[in-house]
Order: sequence, then structure tokens, then C-alpha cells
Amino acid sequence: MKRLVAKIAYDGSEFNGFARQRTHGIMSVSERIEIALKSMGIEDEIIGAGRTDKGVHSSGQIISFCVPVNREVEKIKTLLNQKLYPHILVKSIRETHNSFHPRFDAKKRGYRYIFSNDFKNPFISKYVSKEIYGDRDRIKEGLKVFLGRHNFAYFKKQGSDTKNDVREIFIARFYRHTILSISYNVIYLEAEGFLRAQVRLMIGAVLAYSRGEITFQDLNLQLKCKKRVFTHPVSPNGLYLAKIIY
Repeated sequence: MKRLVAKIAYDGSEFNGFARQRTHGIMSVSERIEIALKSMGIEDEIIGAGRTDKGVHSSGQIISFCVPVNREVEKIKTLLNQKLYPHILVKSIRETHNSFHPRFDAKKRGYRYIFSNDFKNPFISKYVSKEIYGDRDRIKEGLKVFLGRHNFAYFKKQGSDTKNDVREIFIARFYRHTILSISYNVIYLEAEGFLRAQVRLMIGAVLAYSRGEITFQDLNLQLKCKKRVFTHPVSPNGLYLAKIIY
């Protein structure tokens, strides 16, 4: 057997998250890929670099799986893209060493959040979140609070069990980007890793600050785990797992 590593993109609105879920009726991304592989005579469990929740998309998820040594890599890519169309795309695929692990070998992960408070195109509503925001300079100011190494225990989904809630944020950037001739807001966050719902809670808090609903002090108090001020994550449909760095 040989191990392959692939970069994939997927439409999260069609799946119940990336990883296999206990909920029946809605397939996960990994299940869909495993079914496609099985139809090609390849039976192995998909390993991903990150677990995205229901409704969250990806433009740069990394997965790995094993195939018989005699299988041609490019042919596997071609067949997978035929079987996974139109909701999953294998962007690249190559052979890697057998000890490679997409999750544990990753050094950094990047997420992109696309949002607007005004919609002019209903056909992209699953991919751009409608979020009311205020002053854009306050968005930039709020994002800077998260840079560095912090305990994000108050910026994770309550009930999620983690041994260590400390994460380092390397990039927290806000900019405008044009999609189909319409300009949208984008927040890009890059860190060594994220807790469950951390990105959506961080962005939700920053947007609340931009609207004047919470203060700059509130942001700092929550980051220092002294006071839980904001608990409403933004919608998942504008969120993308954009990049995995090794």
C-alpha cells in the first residue's frame, strides 16, 4: 500500500460537516469520499487536517488515504472528480510517506470568512454570510486583540472537551474582495490551530464591537477568561477552511 495526500475543496452546505457524524440522513464529506473510493476498489478511512462543522466550506482541506501500490495517482484523481462532482473537487493529489498525518503534521491553519450586510445576488447566499456590522476600523482594531498566544476557553463552543485551550494567532486581517462584480468583506485568521467554533465566536464578538454592542474592554475581559460577554457565533455559511501549512 502507498499513502496519498490530496488537497480538496467542498461545498459545506451539502454535508453534515467533514467528519463522520452520529446523525443519520445527511452525509459527511469524508463519508462521501470513502464511498467514491470504495466504488473504485479502494477501501481506507479518510484522514483530514481539520474538522469543519455543518455548513462550513473548504478551499484547501488536506486529506490522506492509502491505495494499492499499482494504482495510478492521476487516474485516481480523475475518477474521484468524476464521482464527487459537483460538491467536492480534488485540486491536487500526490504520493507521500506512510507516516504523514494531515492533522498532527500541520503547523498552521487558515480560515477565511466572507460576509456582507447587503445582498444583491441570491445565488451565493450559501457561500457568503449576511452579517450586520458597524465601523470597519473597529473591526480591524478588534481583530488585533486576538494576535499572539492566548487562552481561548471563552471563545469555544460550550460543552466541547479540550485538554488545552491555548492557541497562537499569527494573522488576523480584514479586507475587501470582489466576487462576481460585487465587493464583500473578508476576515482571514491564521493560527497553529482552532477550538471548535472559535473562529465564528471571535468574528461574532468583533462584529458586535464594530456595532457598538460590546466594548473594547469586554473583548479583552473575555479573552482573559474573566467575563463571558459574547456567546453567539456568526453563521457558518460564510466560513472556509482556506489553508493548511506544513
